[in-house]
Amino acid sequence: MGSPQDFIDTDRYPIHRPGTSAYDALVAHCRTALETQGACLLHGFAVPEAVACMATETDRVVERAYLCRDTHTVYLNTGESGFPEDHPRRRLEVTELYSVACDQIASEDALKRVYHWDPLLFFLADVLQRRAYYRMADPLAALTINVMRENQNHGWHFDEAQVTTTLMIQAPEQGGRFQYVHNLRTEDEREYEGITQVLDGTHPGIRTLDIKPGTLSIFAGYYSLHRVTPVAGGTTRYLATFCFKDRPGVKNSPEVQKLFYGRTA
Repeated sequence: MGSPQDFIDTDRYPIHRPGTSAYDALVAHCRTALETQGACLLHGFAVPEAVACMATETDRVVERAYLCRDTHTVYLNTGESGFPEDHPRRRLEVTELYSVACDQIASEDALKRVYHWDPLLFFLADVLQRRAYYRMADPLAALTINVMRENQNHGWHFDEAQVTTTLMIQAPEQGGRFQYVHNLRTEDEREYEGITQVLDGTHPGIRTLDIKPGTLSIFAGYYSLHRVTPVAGGTTRYLATFCFKDRPGVKNSPEVQKLFYGRTA
């Protein structure tokens, strides 16, 4: 395939044509979806040929992925003293997955070329109404691929970032479903009852997103509790995460790099 533009269905998603009515309508659609649903799904964003290429490229490096096993609360820590054992501040979730780091993805690979394509960066900045938006400078975390094999999952949690952008590359045969509760977190920490219901499996507001290969997802994960259910079957789940920041030069600490990638950079 040729340029990054060839990897995207630009007839449906004209992100390379800012200032046009079609571009403005797409930005407005994404903003509305994020505001009302907490998530915007652009199905078929990457064309099938590009998705197949990205899956093949991931297959080449997947054996070098780092195995992450973590036990955490929904706030991504190990629990806080001063709360009862069954309190959301102490209840623990289990996450197990593999991580392909940015420096393991070749510069000529389709996925990295899309990440470095300026129209994608500028489009996301417009959707999120950012005056400036930057690719993350971390050589490990800027662009990553989450790899989930059978029985692996991502436990319930809130993101540290306000918004996360992902691209589904390969879906499993069963399981690996993305579930969330929209706007559960509050500034005054009134969310504890709702979190308990989620962890107990009784919350009426749990939603499941239908994310197919080629779907670009823009998700407001700081306020929305979410998880990925355990994968079932022999097909591995591949999900790429594009990391962008409001300021240039952002890198993770060596401690965070070590946790997620088994090494520092």
